[in-house]
Amino acid sequence: MRIRDATVADRAAIVRIARASFDRLYAFFAVRGTRHAWPFLVAEDGTSIEGFLEGILFRGTPPIGYVYFVAVDPRARGMGSGRALVQESLRLFRSRGANRVFAAVTEDNDPSMHLFASLAFERVARRVLWRWYRWRGLSVQMRMLLAPHEVLLVRTFTDLPPASTQEVPRAS
Repeated sequence: MRIRDATVADRAAIVRIARASFDRLYAFFAVRGTRHAWPFLVAEDGTSIEGFLEGILFRGTPPIGYVYFVAVDPRARGMGSGRALVQESLRLFRSRGANRVFAAVTEDNDPSMHLFASLAFERVARRVLWRWYRWRGLSVQMRMLLAPHEVLLVRTFTDLPPASTQEVPRAS
């Protein structure tokens, strides 16, 4: 499987996967959101698109990452495409300076809840945006378009612990 930036040529596959993965309203917003998404990634198996991820990077100090949509073709679910897409988005968000990445998942979407939990996302109250980012957080939350039946999840990046003062012997 290969994760890469989405292109205009991927649109038909993205529309097909969005329609197979979401109800009409979410599918509409998933396809509509492609115009302003970053990162905008697809997972492909060499012959076809298996899934896509749309993210948003909210600029500021520090930037805030938001996983807007993740969808995987029903025939490819459970094979790691969703995990690979989210992991690559985390890498990209962190490379742009984000120290937190949010995601919104409908509370009845157990596979997505498990995926995000396995990648160290935690469920948080919506008010954490206000607590962490004050007025900017309120603005970000309004632009996130969270629905009442969605759960807000967050992954906070932490630095690795300092290296041990003892050197590990190298094999010669």
